[in-house]
Amino acid sequence: MSGLNFLAALLKPAIQVGAQAMTEETNIDKLLVEMEIRSKSAPKGPIANDYQLQVVQQFWENQEIKSFREAYLLSWGLCLSHRPNDPCIMEDGPRFQRVLDSVDTWIEKPSAYRRCYQGLVKSYFTYDGLSDNAPNPAKKNWRLLREYLHEKNKFTRTDRANPDWVETAMRNQQLFGERPCDTYVTHLLKGDTSVIDVLSEQLGIAKASWFHRELVLGQVFAATKLGDTQFLALIARLLDLLAANQVLRDRGLIPILNRYVSVPGCHLHQGLREISVQSWGNPWLPSNISQWGGVLPAAREMVADWLKLEFIETFFTKLAEDGMGDKRRMNFWKRYVKAIDHIEFALGSTARNSRERDLVVLRKKMTGLICELDASGTNNAFIMTMGKLVLVEFSGMGNALYGYDAQRTLPFDTSKILGWTGSSNNSLKQQSNRIFRHRHQDGIHGWSKWEDMFEATLSEKFGIKPEGSTFVRQSQLRTPIATPAPSMTNSINEPTIMPPYSRGQLNKFASRQGLQVDDKTAQGGHLWIRTQIDAPHITNMLTLWGFRHMAGKGWWK
Repeated sequence: MSGLNFLAALLKPAIQVGAQAMTEETNIDKLLVEMEIRSKSAPKGPIANDYQLQVVQQFWENQEIKSFREAYLLSWGLCLSHRPNDPCIMEDGPRFQRVLDSVDTWIEKPSAYRRCYQGLVKSYFTYDGLSDNAPNPAKKNWRLLREYLHEKNKFTRTDRANPDWVETAMRNQQLFGERPCDTYVTHLLKGDTSVIDVLSEQLGIAKASWFHRELVLGQVFAATKLGDTQFLALIARLLDLLAANQVLRDRGLIPILNRYVSVPGCHLHQGLREISVQSWGNPWLPSNISQWGGVLPAAREMVADWLKLEFIETFFTKLAEDGMGDKRRMNFWKRYVKAIDHIEFALGSTARNSRERDLVVLRKKMTGLICELDASGTNNAFIMTMGKLVLVEFSGMGNALYGYDAQRTLPFDTSKILGWTGSSNNSLKQQSNRIFRHRHQDGIHGWSKWEDMFEATLSEKFGIKPEGSTFVRQSQLRTPIATPAPSMTNSINEPTIMPPYSRGQLNKFASRQGLQVDDKTAQGGHLWIRTQIDAPHITNMLTLWGFRHMAGKGWWK
């Protein structure tokens, strides 16, 4: 191949590409439009802080404004302190008024005046004149600036072409009124932020401005005035708006919680529970009363119940000894949430020291409620106070429920290391001052389910009732037997209809038959019928009532 042919071969691909038709690109037109808009609406360029600071410092010393450049820079620098930790012009009455008077001298020259006006707008949205921490002179000056901007708005416009920000400021004069955010709240509640985006860009409203904060709070207050359905639909979005700012969160949560508690049912709202407990801590601890001070008592109690529910669920699932969870105990105690006055957790070494993320978060929520349990592995305890009763549940299902009298001195001190076994110091399993000890076992003491036995004990002995209280004794689930029992009628004059079990019926039967009743249930034991009589009618009745026979001792359940 000759050199010429080689060169032609190299150029051929380029010639083929060049011969192709050029693709039309429409995005460039859109970009040009955006650039034109920005050139009309935005300042010509950022004003260096050192230039502003130099002018502010000179003005602070001599209070003289000798040129348009100084008036212009001071308009943009009202919030700039002349020295670190010293006041700014907005916080000084005479100096602030001097700047406004100087700017007014340019009012007959709109093209110059509106450049100063634009700086005043920036200062207005930058300084937080609504803050409780703002000095009184600053609050007064900020209100004067707002009135000034509203009154002088019209002087920024000329008969010739005007920057877009001027048109925006004139169409939105409510920004410089008593309620600057009201007009925009409805759009924001619908998720439309386009108007605010334009305002922020053209008027230089920073994200940190009080204006954006008040817009969020305005949405909160507007939402609380809506009907239940509309309000509930907006809660998740409102919480997202509040989450990023602690000041906003504290101010916005109060009206949301106070409104939510008025919704019929007040069902658990996990988002509300998480953000409120994260912000203010446990709602029933005295140390957190001040944080919850603005919330209605009913709303605070609502969140407290939600938190107790979470703790109950977590204890019988996450902290369960076998790691598999115990839904029966969990569901039982969830019904008693409103009866629980206080909760404490005695955590063993694993739960106390685990770096597992879920347990770290859980321990943070349990701040002020955690006790140290001298137990290895996954042993933990759940201590509930209900009126005059203190109940102790343990993480393992094989452990009984212990009940203690809160009106007496408890046999253990939760401020000290708690013991796990009955023989250990400061043990949660003690006989002294113990009112009862109930096992989580079905089919004992005349009950088909342990839940019914527990509920009856709490209701009949202590007046503690769950929500939707219904408990049925095992014998009440049976149909009374109406078949004659010949052996009974032949030996003793007994009724031919066997009655359903109750303690009263048992006592009557034992009295008639000369049987001894030995009740050990208060000590966590069994109900015994002491007899050596081998009579069919006694065997039939006690068997029907759920008693079991033990040779040499009698009948028990």
